[in-house]
This record gives sequence, structure tokens and C-alpha cells, in this order.
Amino acid sequence: MPTGQSVGECSGYVLVSGSEYSVYALVQEAFAMPSKEDAVAWSTSCCGLVIVWFVLGRLAGSVAGMFNDR
Repeated sequence: MPTGQSVGECSGYVLVSGSEYSVYALVQEAFAMPSKEDAVAWSTSCCGLVIVWFVLGRLAGSVAGMFNDR
């Protein structure tokens, strides 16, 4: 039975609409602890991406260095 109390004062259950519940579920999923496989995949792919950009930058620097008139 709705009492009109604010959520902070309520000592029982709080009724939420379906749209509010879907937002709560989405936030809960976003902040959930990733599985071990997901964490390894993310860290490996991020590290690999940094290495790939470094190598591409070095190659571009080497090509640009060939045109230097020193």
C-alpha cells in the first residue's frame, strides 16, 4: 500500500515502475564485476592497441625522417 513517504524514510519495500526497474538493472549490469575472461580480454586488447599505435607511429616517423633535409 503506498504511504506517500520518501524513499529515505521507508522501512519496507519501495514500488518502482517498469522503466525505473530497467534503469536500475542497466546500472547494476554496468557496474558488475567482469568475469576473469572478460578482464583478461580487455587488458590484453588495450595493451595490444597501444603497441600497434606505437609501431605505426615509429613507421610513420621513419618514413617522415627520410624526407628530412639535414
